[in-house]
Amino acid sequence: MIAILSSATAGLLLASALPPAGWWPLLAALAVPFALAARAERVREAFWVGAAFALGFFAVYVAWLPLSFAEPGLLGPWFWALHPLLLAILAATWGLTTAAARWLGGRGSGTLWVLAPLWVLVEVARASGYFAFPWGTLGYAWIDAPVGQLADLVGVQGLSVLSAVAAALLAAPFVPSPARRGGGRRRRAIVAPVVALTLVGAAWLAGTAALGRHERPTDRGALLVQGNVDPFGRATSQAQELEVHVELTRLGVARMASPPDLVVWPEGAVIGFELEGARGAPTREAIQASAPASAFLVGGRARLPGGSSNAAFSLADGQLLGRYDKHVLVPFGERWPLIGVAEGAYRQVFRLLGLPLLANTVPGAGPAPLASGAGVLGVGICYESVFPSITAAMARDGAEVLVIITNDAWFARGDGARQHLDMGRMRAIETRRWLLRAGNDGITAVVDPYGRVVAELDRMVAATLPVRYGTSDAITFYARHAERVPVVLAALTLLGLGLARRPRR
Repeated sequence: MIAILSSATAGLLLASALPPAGWWPLLAALAVPFALAARAERVREAFWVGAAFALGFFAVYVAWLPLSFAEPGLLGPWFWALHPLLLAILAATWGLTTAAARWLGGRGSGTLWVLAPLWVLVEVARASGYFAFPWGTLGYAWIDAPVGQLADLVGVQGLSVLSAVAAALLAAPFVPSPARRGGGRRRRAIVAPVVALTLVGAAWLAGTAALGRHERPTDRGALLVQGNVDPFGRATSQAQELEVHVELTRLGVARMASPPDLVVWPEGAVIGFELEGARGAPTREAIQASAPASAFLVGGRARLPGGSSNAAFSLADGQLLGRYDKHVLVPFGERWPLIGVAEGAYRQVFRLLGLPLLANTVPGAGPAPLASGAGVLGVGICYESVFPSITAAMARDGAEVLVIITNDAWFARGDGARQHLDMGRMRAIETRRWLLRAGNDGITAVVDPYGRVVAELDRMVAATLPVRYGTSDAITFYARHAERVPVVLAALTLLGLGLARRPRR
């Protein structure tokens, strides 16, 4: 029981290490469940250590979920009944990770050899597939520290590996090792923490040097529009929402010294309008008239076989240059598993939440850069900003600047909106691209290639943000090799298993 309570307390501490807090408690917090799992007499004890750690962490870190979704006007108090299910799933995920490491590595230091790479491999798996949920990835803790600058080499997953290895080294002095007794254990108590601090220190120095090497010109201008329209109750009509964005753009451009190269409207800004073909010409012309000399990126809906997509449209001179369809959809937000065979059950749940039966959004074909009158854009829509493989693929394929359009009104209370922005900031470092972000009610911001927020708007106001940015066609090491990350992590896990099972002398 003491081990479980200690692990849960460490999970609470970890929540203060990830954005928007600070990085400093990360290694100490993570070392606790690592040590306790390695000391566990039985595999099931190691499971409960990992599960308690996850409960302590996620109960705080994603507290914005029930605080936001249970708000009146959103999903209501019934969401509180669904939230424990998510926490149980997340707890089981980390519990199975520590249990698997204890089973594969055996009691003692062998568990640590396996657990460090396996933890990150599970992170990658949790951020993949139909139910992808990458919140809680360790590497994000370094976003505001120099260590985070190494993401252009190793990505956020590589930063997670650094964190897990350092935590395992810090845990090592507290873990029994049958092969080392007496003086050997005392030496390990000194050497292992020194190695951990040396690794982090070297990464810190390398990141500090990287901050001085990457210079990007700001020779382009953009206007980011934050309409702050009501996306739930539709208190305004769709026509009025279009007018809101048109008028904000017109006023914003009038205050700029020269017309912006690019105007960015948020996700769903013209959700009720046709933009393609002859039927879309009046809407395109109305949008273009608000900034006649500028290119536009506008969020809306597009028709696809089987339904509609969440889309971004590239416009210039009143013409449609291209369209990007959102590829990674929000589970239980834009797609509903088995809704075709369980429609009755979904109707009952939606009725309790005060919603009509919702249909699946159709996913796009995959990440691909979007041509515009202001260069080649690496577009992500909302949730896609937390997936490094998407922006890496776009950078490889020629994207010169990253553009995120989003509707974060779901993050009504708590740190959800800030966490969403902070995770997206890592994409700027991984690709060394400027990132332009336009949100319906925020957070609208511009992020430089170091991942630093240069300027942002307050949330829940209707406003525009004029910004300067640069472009780049350089391909970082991480962007070039991002697809190999799962293979590398699997290899590291096997290596750890081999070291854990090596003959003892």
